[in-house]
Amino acid sequence: MTSLPGSDLELVAPLAERLQHITDALAATSTVQEVIETVLAPALAALGADAGTVLLVNQPDQPLKITGRRGADGETIAVPQESASEDHVLIADILRLREAQYFEDAGALRDAYPELERRTRDLEAIANAALPMFLDDRPFGVIVLDFAAPHHFSPEERRFLRILSAQCAIALGRAEAISRLEAHVHERTRQLEDQTRQLEEERAAQAAFVAFTEAVGSETNLSQLVGQAITLLHETCDVEAAYFERDGDLFRASVWSPSADPALLPLLQRGFPLQHSSIARGLQQNTATFIDHWRDSGLLIPESGIYQAAAGYPYFKDETLESVLMIGSQTSAVWDERSKGIFRAVGRSLDLALDRARQTRTVTVQRDALDLRTRELAESTAELQAFSYSVSHDLRTPVRHMIGFLELARKALDGRLDERSARYLDVVEQSGRQMNTLIDGLLDLSNAAQRTLQPSLVDLNQLMARIQTTLLPDLLTRNVAWEVTDLPQVWGDQEALSQVLTQLTENALKFTQSRDPASIRIWAEDLGGAWKVSVRDNGLGFDPRYQDRLFNLFQRLHRADEVSGTGVGLASVRRLILKHGGQVFAEGRPGEGATFGFTLPKGHVA
Repeated sequence: MTSLPGSDLELVAPLAERLQHITDALAATSTVQEVIETVLAPALAALGADAGTVLLVNQPDQPLKITGRRGADGETIAVPQESASEDHVLIADILRLREAQYFEDAGALRDAYPELERRTRDLEAIANAALPMFLDDRPFGVIVLDFAAPHHFSPEERRFLRILSAQCAIALGRAEAISRLEAHVHERTRQLEDQTRQLEEERAAQAAFVAFTEAVGSETNLSQLVGQAITLLHETCDVEAAYFERDGDLFRASVWSPSADPALLPLLQRGFPLQHSSIARGLQQNTATFIDHWRDSGLLIPESGIYQAAAGYPYFKDETLESVLMIGSQTSAVWDERSKGIFRAVGRSLDLALDRARQTRTVTVQRDALDLRTRELAESTAELQAFSYSVSHDLRTPVRHMIGFLELARKALDGRLDERSARYLDVVEQSGRQMNTLIDGLLDLSNAAQRTLQPSLVDLNQLMARIQTTLLPDLLTRNVAWEVTDLPQVWGDQEALSQVLTQLTENALKFTQSRDPASIRIWAEDLGGAWKVSVRDNGLGFDPRYQDRLFNLFQRLHRADEVSGTGVGLASVRRLILKHGGQVFAEGRPGEGATFGFTLPKGHVA
């Protein structure tokens, strides 16, 4: 086609009408393929071209793709191909220059681009028009029209093609935007569906957890706990369940669903080895394991083929698989996420409940043993205290009689005793008085154990001053250097603390009888939560290896000819201080003196 018949007006009107039809048709398109089909056929008809091709590029550096090709007879030619735009010198020039190229005569294209001859052997085009498509400076591709005869492109035709390519670019941009929007909507819809499904699964799992927790409460019986879990799983997931416990190499069912198959249940109770099964490999990872298409997995027990899907939740003790909660579905071969979430939630809840039950049983056993031991100790202590009190009183009468009759014998034999007989009587009298002292000590110890404290605020300075005044008559013949620093007010039983300080002070004076002067230092230290009171002397001291024995009953580290004593006083001190919630201590070295003391917690005592 070399020209259109008639005048220029006759030429322009049909092209304008076709362009309007194409524009209207493009407004209804929504896909790239619809755009190309809407553009190519009218363009071929309007200009009498023999074939048309649309080459699209999404990005400038991406390959060109032949998206649509149509022949003059209306037949669509499907030839999807891709190659870089640089391989098409003509196309590259068009996109670079953003100008249409027209080749009207035979050989014009070949002369301009001789390297393209090999690319046009499938269609011996005489004339060609190549039109760039741009939208907002972005290249969309090229429309190529081929003519089998020479064709003169009039200004009107060129204007028609220029507007056509621009309208095509706009429609392609809109189609691309619609495609992106649809893809975004589809992806967002998928995400929302996934989130909704996940929320539903989490809600179902949380509901199962809450339901199980409320059902078991503080229950510690294993069968009851497992039974509640099995009931909940049956009601929420329509499954049957059983709880298996290890018995050697076998796992035996100990609790099961009431609806358990009567043919399968005896086999489950008899037990089966789980170690080498497909489900065991997952359970050993200490996580819930789900087996879809259970019948195809190599059944542990052939009769378990009544289930289409199975799952297990492991329970370990000291890194050993001790029990398993298993469920089976007869209605579905694949576990859905909701059922998985519920099973995991119930499995974890049961694990926590079983652990709590084990701890409760352990604590109960320990508490019962402790209560028994406490009762035994209380009975032993009561018996010991009764024995000590009874012995003390029962011994006091014969000793008193012995000393009394000894004095009567002295008076009756006055002047008739020789020196040896008198010495014998003195030894008997000393032993009797020593026995009295020991009996007094035992009574003090018994009273210390049975004493009920009457706590109040006690000024240790005043207490120590009264003790010094009381001891003064016995010290008139001794040289004693006292150093009593400012002592605190403490919370305790005044009479008991007076007995403690008196005993420690008398102890210091007793062990310094050979010192001149004797040095007695009494002071207190603030330990934050407690007071530490110490009594130090420069007396005989003791071997520190035996300091732990000093506060035990009847324990003495010195011979009777060195220091007198019964070994009861410090034991009484220890009992009284312990009743106050404190501790006793002793430090010393032979010949270098010793420090005895105690700690008292600040605040009230029970």
